[in-house]
Amino acid sequence: MGSDIINRRTLLTGTALLGLGGLLTACGQQAADEATASVPSTAVPSETATAAASEAASESATPSPVITRGYSGGSKAPDGEYRKADGYGPAQNVPEPRKEPAQYPETEEGIDHMMQDWLAAHNYAIQTGDCAPVFRYVENTSKEYPFYEYIDDLYKRGGWVVDGLDAYRAEGDLIYDNQQKFYRMKVRRFWTTVMYVDSDGEITKRANTNKDDDLFNYFYKYSDGYWKIIGSGKGDAPENNEQ
Repeated sequence: MGSDIINRRTLLTGTALLGLGGLLTACGQQAADEATASVPSTAVPSETATAAASEAASESATPSPVITRGYSGGSKAPDGEYRKADGYGPAQNVPEPRKEPAQYPETEEGIDHMMQDWLAAHNYAIQTGDCAPVFRYVENTSKEYPFYEYIDDLYKRGGWVVDGLDAYRAEGDLIYDNQQKFYRMKVRRFWTTVMYVDSDGEITKRANTNKDDDLFNYFYKYSDGYWKIIGSGKGDAPENNEQ
């Protein structure tokens, strides 16, 4: 399979920082009104505790609490003050990304600039639920697209995301596939923890304890001055979303 290699640059997105903040034990509880924003400290039941519960207890058990989305930090942040998400509510005053993708040259510098713009839109979507900007950077057949649909729906249901921000670093050359007419580049994803808080009381927590899947290829197409992500995967072709 013929291919051309564009000279490598080591840093793809040097400006993105991972969120390492602690997760409040109040997550999963109902946030109070915006003035006081007090959260009851009730632990989320573990699978072991659920399995050990008696039949009689489960009959009288109260349903999972409905979570009311409040303000992160327990109060509304002043205009312009960024405040990360926590157990009280989503991030506040998140800097907005570009509204529309910019035109960049068909070079490694061009893909570098596009990926920084995409990452800003990606992390903005995770923190706000506004996926309109990031949808413009990805094909709807890619594996990435359903994730953004999930984020969009989660926020519309009244949920939000705590942590979950990403950073990326180039780990290989930008290669053009002459036969399939797309580019690929090996990248490494950096992330630590993420928690998805749903309004129905369901909380999903993940930690990056297995680094095996952090190294993979992104695949791109270039058309009329614009770069676009068409998929990702371990091999030499994108693993697309089956729709």
